[in-house]
Amino acid sequence: MHSLLFSCFSVCLSMAPLSAADATNELNRNAVSLLHRECISCHGPEKQEANLRLDSRPFVTAGGDNGPLIAVSVDEVLNSKQSLLLERIEHEDQELMMPPKRRLSKSDIAILRNWVSADAPWPTEESPLETTTAVTEHWGDAWTDPKNPIRVLFEGKRLDLWSLKPIRRPEIPTVKEIAWCRTPIDCFVLDRWEREGRMPAPDASDSVLARRISMDLMGMLPDFNQVQNFVEDKLNDKYDRYVEMNMSTPSFGVHWARMWLDVVRYSDSNGFDWDELRPNAWRYRDYVVRSLNRDLPFDRFVEQQLAGDEMLEGAPRDVEEQDCLIATGYLRLGPQDNAASLFNEQDRARAELMSDLTETTAGAMLGLTMTCCRCHDHKTDPLSHADHYRLRAFFAGCHYADDVAVDLQAEQKLIEVHNQKYNAEIEQFQTTVEGVVNAVIKRQPIKVDPKKAKELMTQQEREQVKQAESKIESIKKLKKAFTNGLLMQDRVDSLQTIFVLLGGDHRTPKMPVEPGFPSVLFPNPPTMIVPVKSNTTGRRLTLARWIISRENPWTARVIVNRIWQNYFGQGIVATPNDFGVSGGIPTHPELLDYLASELIESGWSLKHIHRLIVCSSTYRQRTIADADSNEDRKFETLRTHLRRMSAEQLRDSVLHVSGLLQERSGGPPIWPVLDAETLAANPAVLDDNETKTKGWYPSPLSGQSVRSLYLIQKRTIRIPWMETFDLPENAVSCGRRESSLVAPQSLAMMNGNLSLEASQRIAKTILGDTTLNQQEQIEELFRVVLSRNPREQELVSCKLFLESRTIVELCLVLLNTNEFVFVE
Repeated sequence: MHSLLFSCFSVCLSMAPLSAADATNELNRNAVSLLHRECISCHGPEKQEANLRLDSRPFVTAGGDNGPLIAVSVDEVLNSKQSLLLERIEHEDQELMMPPKRRLSKSDIAILRNWVSADAPWPTEESPLETTTAVTEHWGDAWTDPKNPIRVLFEGKRLDLWSLKPIRRPEIPTVKEIAWCRTPIDCFVLDRWEREGRMPAPDASDSVLARRISMDLMGMLPDFNQVQNFVEDKLNDKYDRYVEMNMSTPSFGVHWARMWLDVVRYSDSNGFDWDELRPNAWRYRDYVVRSLNRDLPFDRFVEQQLAGDEMLEGAPRDVEEQDCLIATGYLRLGPQDNAASLFNEQDRARAELMSDLTETTAGAMLGLTMTCCRCHDHKTDPLSHADHYRLRAFFAGCHYADDVAVDLQAEQKLIEVHNQKYNAEIEQFQTTVEGVVNAVIKRQPIKVDPKKAKELMTQQEREQVKQAESKIESIKKLKKAFTNGLLMQDRVDSLQTIFVLLGGDHRTPKMPVEPGFPSVLFPNPPTMIVPVKSNTTGRRLTLARWIISRENPWTARVIVNRIWQNYFGQGIVATPNDFGVSGGIPTHPELLDYLASELIESGWSLKHIHRLIVCSSTYRQRTIADADSNEDRKFETLRTHLRRMSAEQLRDSVLHVSGLLQERSGGPPIWPVLDAETLAANPAVLDDNETKTKGWYPSPLSGQSVRSLYLIQKRTIRIPWMETFDLPENAVSCGRRESSLVAPQSLAMMNGNLSLEASQRIAKTILGDTTLNQQEQIEELFRVVLSRNPREQELVSCKLFLESRTIVELCLVLLNTNEFVFVE
């Protein structure tokens, strides 16, 4: 059967004149479609406000708490004059008007009025949710083809959305002050300012830029010598060299991996009540760091995560192929309810897994809010209920593959050879055990379960079995284990049929669907790519190739917007996971398309986009937080506020300036020490068992001062200090972090163990140099913490402070200054 391309209430429009019957049924469909679009989320299968449902004719005529929705006479002829439905949609009082907050258009009201006047019949199908269409013709997009399902469903509306337009490389604007422009980015920004009669703010000082660049590229503050070398460098290319130095360090990938891990809701644990540890999740985290450091093209980055396993046959032959396997950990990052089987809820858990994977992929890579389509047609965007399930169908064959080895092919052969002799020995002892068990069963007068045989053994037989099993366990310890990851792969033999679900409920499947892309642009079934691997479907590889195709208007825009957001605090589109009608409108649409097209033309190089941004005059401008002077008011800048460091930046910088930071290049997560109160609040920790997967196991104190990226990330327990500074929850995709300023943050920095330990370490180092006098100690303290020399007044104030306080306390004060905590 042809792939279902309609949403639940859509119907093809014929170009031929409609018969009277067809016209009537079209009216019915339009009316029911309108009810579904505007009302079902509050008055449908899942939710019935005022005890009112509008998803079938009996429910519509029955009404709810406020009485019959449409009055019915004795002979069952509906009376439109007494229709509560029409009264509410036309009501002048906003508190009584339906739908709330937004009045229906005149054309929509006319459809419902005509429908009620015609006896409010339902469409002729038994159920609108079971509508199927076996159309063999090729459909066009919603602009060019009146039969396009989305155009039919939303009556040609919602098609002026900016993000649906193809990415076109714009002409670089001509500006008067071209000398100010260092990269094309500046021309796009300056063009608007010049049209508004504004002038750009000047560059920040070299010392500010040195700090800003290090913080933005490496996630940590530079030391005093780095700042001084940059300030004193007189060569013309010093800025570019400083940028490259910061971008080429391993810290670049460590810092920028956090952005992507937020988006894909990375966690080292499963979530739900048990929240068990995922021992191998960290391999995916390290893959992201490696990929960003070596500037893996973003199209390849996406392709590997969605379908890396489908691009190779057999064991990986090199590190590149090994990363293809590890990258599929992306498919496993969502919450996983391991307790579902205890309650016979495997189907529910599977449906939740598929929903999460579909919605995360849509939001993270496409900026589409597919969550809204799980239960119904999208309320504002040109996306249908069926679109969610068409996208979900690409993942229909996915199953956990944590037992798949990720070792290189040559390494796997060596492991197999090593284990051969041990496997033979184990088999011998297993044969001994089986022989004893069979002998016991054979002498019994009735048939005995092998599991019960041990209870019937003689003492000598028990001892013989015990010795054999002991030998088996000893030999197993001599075997070499394969390396496993957190993986997902397809099973061709158990390909799940995907149905559109009524209200998103897995217990109410309706129409089967085949894989498909958003129907507004791509309504036809895709041609599946034949993967290299023989025992997989190719569905995920087909999805990945479409996501990174030039015809896709979303992907490149979404990722360059994320990068821009991390430099300026807000993206060109303020809603990074929502490029829809309810999301933000681009502040500089031409600039967004320039960056997107530049990304594609550069071979999807993310570092190329980083360089364009960081080397621009727009990036170098000084911050004007409050234009409270006549001088500031005449300037324009995108830097209108100071940015507080993120939780990771702040912790890492404290460790870095104090000399406590330990170098680490990946590996299993580090577990910090948590207080008993935090642990006691989590039932999973208290309910740990012999598997040792639910508890909290602090790492040695000597190894805890690592970059924050390498700290354990559990779903039900966020590290309190990090949470105070807005570490996000990782159950769902986080496109943009909150940046709050609250009292507990000051308390954490002033009284927390991290700040105190760092202050003590810095003070010990300074006091350890006995050649320094008090002023020199203060100067060295400023260089260590703030990467600069103190001003004259600061020296005076610090000397007065030290008359009654210690160097440790003075250091603690400097760590709590705005200059340390905020990035200018």
